Amino acid sequence: MQNFYTSNFRGYVYRLLWIQAALLVVLASTSISLVTDVVEPNDDFISRLHLTRNGTAKNAAFGDSHIVWGIVGSPDFITLGADGETIADMELRVRYYFQNKRPGKVIIQGDPHSFSPYKLERGTHAYLQDMGASFWRRFIAHHRQYLGQYWRKVIANRGLHVFHPKHEIKWGWVVGKDRWSSVDPVVRVHQALSRVQRQTPIEELQRHEFAETYRRTLSFLKRSGAEICVVTMPVSYDYHMHAERTRSTASAIRFFQDVAKQNDARYVNFFGLYAQPQFDDYFTDEDHLNEVGAPRFTKKLLSACFDRPD
Repeated sequence: MQNFYTSNFRGYVYRLLWIQAALLVVLASTSISLVTDVVEPNDDFISRLHLTRNGTAKNAAFGDSHIVWGIVGSPDFITLGADGETIADMELRVRYYFQNKRPGKVIIQGDPHSFSPYKLERGTHAYLQDMGASFWRRFIAHHRQYLGQYWRKVIANRGLHVFHPKHEIKWGWVVGKDRWSSVDPVVRVHQALSRVQRQTPIEELQRHEFAETYRRTLSFLKRSGAEICVVTMPVSYDYHMHAERTRSTASAIRFFQDVAKQNDARYVNFFGLYAQPQFDDYFTDEDHLNEVGAPRFTKKLLSACFDRPD
């Protein structure tokens, strides 16, 4: 009788283990499908990663959100970057993109806020460390830690629509729909001041390791035969009004100008280009262009960067 109960107990345990294993297989396979079919196709960072890996254009613009919101991408001149990218991130993206192709016309961001404390303290985005990684390596390194969040979003919103992209992206350009001009003027002033205070560059930025990273990036492009243009992107009137008063902002602009000159690159300072109230409609917030301003700016920038005087 004891053997009978022991045998039944073992059978129960085995069945329970098989059920648990089957559930784990189902959960793993559905999680992988969630990532491949839903998350990645709607992930802004991943879509830009794919563009960096698979783009064929020899002309490209590199930088953070100021670039990807402000420069309209096209099949012949793509916009490569992401919100929050640092100078170190930009170097990784530049070197990866041009590792097997000769660069043509290349725009490199030269914005003072790139040397602000929060930028300098931020680590390199993990997915940029190995852009050639397979899906499985990307799944383990990037997605695995967020699987719980993915499923909680699906359950909380009772569907997969939560993963639809927030913004339309065209060849790397984020199509901004908001209008800075629609924000209350008093709110605009305080919001812009707060952002300037966060983005004010450090003193003696020339000695920071990111300064050397920036020099190295332009030197790499020069050796590769690129026609380089360094641009300081435009900001709104409210932002510019506060930023122009800071000594370190002027110092940062001089740094970008000097490094550009050392590498035979053209430097274009458009920091105050739209720093008048009548251009508030061009911005989605205090320092990012929108669908109104970006096309106008892109046309002007390309001309300033690459049109040669007769």
